Amino acid sequence: MTRSSAHGSAWLAPLLSRAGRLFTTPSLLSLARVAGALAGFVTQVVLARTLHASALGVFYSVTSLAAVVGLMAAHGYPSIAPRFMSRYREQGKEALIAAFVARARKDAAVFAAVATAGALAFAVLWPSLSLEARFALIAAALSIPANAALRLNGSLAAAIRRFALAYLPDTCIRPFLLFGGVLLLIALGVTLTAGNVTWLLTVLFTGLALAQYLLLRKDLPKGDASRIEAPPRLVKIWRREAKPLILVALFTFFFADVAILMVTPLMTSADTAIIGLCLKLALLVGFAVQVAHQVVVPDLADAHARKEHGTIRDVVLKALAFPLVITIAAIVVVALWGETLLGIFGPEFTGAKMPLLILLFCQLARAVFGPSVPLLTVIGAQRENAALAVAAIAVLAVCNLALVPTYGVLGAAVAVAIATLFWLAASAVVLARLSGLRTDAVYLVGRLVAPRSAPV
Repeated sequence: MTRSSAHGSAWLAPLLSRAGRLFTTPSLLSLARVAGALAGFVTQVVLARTLHASALGVFYSVTSLAAVVGLMAAHGYPSIAPRFMSRYREQGKEALIAAFVARARKDAAVFAAVATAGALAFAVLWPSLSLEARFALIAAALSIPANAALRLNGSLAAAIRRFALAYLPDTCIRPFLLFGGVLLLIALGVTLTAGNVTWLLTVLFTGLALAQYLLLRKDLPKGDASRIEAPPRLVKIWRREAKPLILVALFTFFFADVAILMVTPLMTSADTAIIGLCLKLALLVGFAVQVAHQVVVPDLADAHARKEHGTIRDVVLKALAFPLVITIAAIVVVALWGETLLGIFGPEFTGAKMPLLILLFCQLARAVFGPSVPLLTVIGAQRENAALAVAAIAVLAVCNLALVPTYGVLGAAVAVAIATLFWLAASAVVLARLSGLRTDAVYLVGRLVAPRSAPV
């Protein structure tokens, strides 16, 4: 080998190493989500252009209700699955994993059935609903079991590191199918309404939930679910650990839906559509943060089970770069061309540049603070995590009541920002006090550039 080629190899190797760090599993899943986000973005454009703003607001409200109720029906099991399944796997107790899966699915099925019945009764009996809203709400109610199943089975898949099966059905495949379905309805000459688009989404959710369940079966411990009985003591522990995390999951994974539901009584349907669109656009960007945090949860759980705090810091650091790049790039794009971007959806959305920027800065804050919330779950701080989520939801509700009636969409965005910053800062403080761990970017980058001889 010549000196020049050796010099080239010496220069290329570190570059390839850095590139390998960038294109990790979280980043690749985020790139897949980008493809889904493009389909979702175009679908939102089509819906905003073909539906009246008020109808779009109804669509956002009923689908948010289905998402929130579906997550609640999963009853917190998705949040505890990585920790307990990792523990039982480390102990070689496959039977307990099978028992956990069977109990989680049984409880989720019961709660989903009850929730669906309640939502259907509300849709049929509530007197002030318009016909369109009633039709859309019935469709959304019927999607609750599929929403719950996707949440639970997605978490089970992530716990065994089948990340594509965990995240792609709802975050990549569904947007493409919805886009194709909307185009098909338009091609057939069907007038789009909040009701028929919601029915289309319900069919897609149901099909994806069934496909995910069938593909996951072969990777979970085998056994007849009807004969798998967990010890009552463990069932009690699982339920006690899971219930507080329902609110944590709502705030972490379905924050946009919670925010939309909160402002629905305070706004017109048209303004609900505007803040709903801004939230969904911001969360498309924020999904890079969410995936990066979710993918490292099994590794965090394993490292915590082995009491390897140094490994925890290394895992968190790997999940930092890609979300920061994506969120900063999105902020720059919206700051420069926000009006043009929002104008694609219709003239009524062009004035929402500032609310959208505020919501994007919330996603940047999530990236900067790191996965402190899932790490609180990993270390077993369920009660503290739930208390923080309840407090943050209360802050959001109070801020909405104080700001939305006067400032409208801008007030709703500021309320989200206040609640998000409160939640992130409080979670970081509690995590540091309970475990001595920090996941914020300032600390982790400081550790990265610190001399190797510095103490850990």
